[in-house]
Amino acid sequence: MKFKNLAALICGAIIFSSSLCFAAVDGEKISLGGISPGMSETDLIAAFGQPNYRDGEDWTYKTFKVEVERGIVTEVSTRMNSIITPDGVRVGQAAEILNSTFGKADKVDNDRDGVEYEYYSTDGMKKIEFKVVNGIIAKISCKVRD
Repeated sequence: MKFKNLAALICGAIIFSSSLCFAAVDGEKISLGGISPGMSETDLIAAFGQPNYRDGEDWTYKTFKVEVERGIVTEVSTRMNSIITPDGVRVGQAAEILNSTFGKADKVDNDRDGVEYEYYSTDGMKKIEFKVVNGIIAKISCKVRD
């Protein structure tokens, strides 16, 4: 009987600790300035008008860029501090805000010019990425996961 209780306790601890290992971002919070991956092209144009520049699937607005495939926004990104996430994270903030806002990143990628932090939605369908250079958020992207 004691062995079963100990086994249950150990399993519970493992499950609890594994839930702390990865971020669990609500899919509604994977958004920039009100633009979310999965948003329709029609809704994008209704909210923000026509882009300043359009090259096939790549649309450029004054403060953000979107990728539109088959009438659906698959990515939105910005390097401007005027576009924020629903939690108030913006370009120019210190990277420390990421842990306090989103928790531990699901993936961290070091490259030659900085570090990328990726956080996945709870349903696994979307992700938000932060490019950090010298400890400062330099770019934010929200994408449909591939």
